[in-house]
Amino acid sequence: MSTEDTYLHSVERMLRSIAPEHRTAVLDDLRAHFADAEEAGRSPEEVAQSLGTPAEIAERAEEEFGTATSSSDARAEFAWRVLQWAAVVLAVLTGVVAAFIMPTYVRSSETVSSDGTVTTMETAQTLIAVNGLWVALIALVPTLIAAVPLVVPRRVRMIAASVAGVLLTTMVLIGGFTLGGFFLPTAMLSWAALIAWARLRGSGFGIGWRIAGAVLTVLPIAASIALFDYGMPRRYADYSEGTGPSFGISAWAWPFLLAVLALAVLMIIGYRAAGWVLAAIGLAVVIVGLTSGDLLALLFIWLGGFWLTIGLAHAVTATRRP
Repeated sequence: MSTEDTYLHSVERMLRSIAPEHRTAVLDDLRAHFADAEEAGRSPEEVAQSLGTPAEIAERAEEEFGTATSSSDARAEFAWRVLQWAAVVLAVLTGVVAAFIMPTYVRSSETVSSDGTVTTMETAQTLIAVNGLWVALIALVPTLIAAVPLVVPRRVRMIAASVAGVLLTTMVLIGGFTLGGFFLPTAMLSWAALIAWARLRGSGFGIGWRIAGAVLTVLPIAASIALFDYGMPRRYADYSEGTGPSFGISAWAWPFLLAVLALAVLMIIGYRAAGWVLAAIGLAVVIVGLTSGDLLALLFIWLGGFWLTIGLAHAVTATRRP
């Protein structure tokens, strides 16, 4: 083995801590130095001495490019914090709206006029108006649970995040279609944060994960089309005479469905912007669900939270821009 080959082999072994593309760039640069020196009549030994030892080359490369481990750790830290903070913020928003704003109870009262006419009045009331301030405190418990992993030491983060995910999921399962069910998006974001942190510190997210995310994105739409005979309700209270609710895809829904499908395709390709757009759509759907007070409000919150989680997770873990 020549002096040049021995030197380059030693440098390559020393550069295993940096990213492969940076390692290749450093080795190509060194080969160019040896080639130029050969044309100038200098020996490989003189070139190796002038360049420095392999350890010195590796040290300079790590200072310039950083190690692959530190780079992946930084990505994992960023993704985890974005998703976990999103879980906290969404828990605050959900708790405040559910306790103070959303009309949950409807009370009826009847009055009888002098001529015997009965008038029924319905009054919508919030949780806090009916049950008192303690309900607001209960509604903010998921916020505290989701915030704990952000303040504990890094060495116990995995345990704290896992416990937080289990507690939030348990609250959702116990609450079902009541107050606990409103926090399903918070639980999903908490689990997504934990998965992103673990995967990015390891092998990362490949094409299989992107395909799975895209399939899950279009799954609610596909399920609604199959379940409701080519569509979703135009309005869930739109009843035909004596035949029950009228179903079918409204004209305005087709562009929306096609847009979601296009976002799913872009996510498979790996475009980060597709995730941000899907997350924005999901957040908008959650807000509609929280503020509508309609019968299907909880389903809107679940669907929006589903898209918010998938979109935000893709946006902070994808490598392709925009």
